[in-house]
Amino acid sequence: MTSKLKKSGSAGRFGARYGRRAKNELVKVEKKQRVKQKCPYCGKKQAKRLSTGIWQCKKCKKKFASDAYFLE
Repeated sequence: MTSKLKKSGSAGRFGARYGRRAKNELVKVEKKQRVKQKCPYCGKKQAKRLSTGIWQCKKCKKKFASDAYFLE
């Protein structure tokens, strides 16, 4: 069986449902949310998303609330 991730990335889990445009938008958001973000306290790129709106910095061990998907 072939992989569903080749063209659609992480949205391959939806198969043929929901359309190409909706899946492409989802892939963009998920790529952005999964990278390490810049911590507002120490300034290092070590903040990781724990759940919706909950972030934790691996460097300074601070846990804080902010935007749901990515920090700006």
